[in-house]
Amino acid sequence: MKISRITFLSLLIFFNAIPIYGVFNWDWSSFDIIFLYWCENLIIGLFMIARIVIRPYTHKSELTFPLFLAPFFAIHYGMFCYGHGTFIIHLFGGNALGEMAKLGIPDIILPIIESRHLFWPLAALFAYQLLDWVRDTMERGLGSDSIKDLTKAPYKRIMISHISIITSGFALEAANQPTIGLLLLLAIKTAFDIHHWNQDEKKQANIPVINEKAKKKMDEFIENPKISINGKDIYFDNYEDFKTSKYYGMMETMFKMTGGNREWKMAEEYLEARMKEKQDR
Repeated sequence: MKISRITFLSLLIFFNAIPIYGVFNWDWSSFDIIFLYWCENLIIGLFMIARIVIRPYTHKSELTFPLFLAPFFAIHYGMFCYGHGTFIIHLFGGNALGEMAKLGIPDIILPIIESRHLFWPLAALFAYQLLDWVRDTMERGLGSDSIKDLTKAPYKRIMISHISIITSGFALEAANQPTIGLLLLLAIKTAFDIHHWNQDEKKQANIPVINEKAKKKMDEFIENPKISINGKDIYFDNYEDFKTSKYYGMMETMFKMTGGNREWKMAEEYLEARMKEKQDR
């Protein structure tokens, strides 16, 4: 089952439109919108950790990566969000928060969510991220992205989206047109999400191919199966001998780390086909 483009975009726009209620009924300021989208960064981080942990692992050596990378990413990304959130509170939170603005990030998140009525808009943003993960899993399967891409993606998204949002926030305060300005801010965020989704669609549509350089290396490996570990060369009688060794699982793990499951399957299929051709000669 595949979620259609129209259905997904309609739900994306619907979830992003929920904060409009806050603009008209809860007297939201630009800080409330910007803080809401900062909280979305935390949600994105949680889903990235889930993507790292919940993926198919075919070799026991692969289990060491989520055990190390998930906590490392959580700490590194958490520090990044901490600095980003502190920056937002100092720039935009003074008038909206009063004395509360003097508290640290860990102590201020829940009081702001409660006092500024952010729970349901946050729930909508969580639902969107969950839907996006379900859609991606249904279309490409678990583990389609490499660990490298997963840990890098949130930072790029934050930098691009929040530079635009924060710049717009300054413009809104200067223009002194709160309602129109906040609706414009919501429109900018929605447009960015649609652009990000379109980029993902283009990436998914591009079927990975094995370049000639990689093919040459794999052909050489078929003819002379050899790997190097810590400067030591380890030779095998043939490809099948290597495939039944403990080193095969280690190679699979490293390949999935840098390329993802789809790329590994293509490389494995190519090696199998080349091995069959060699046997048929």
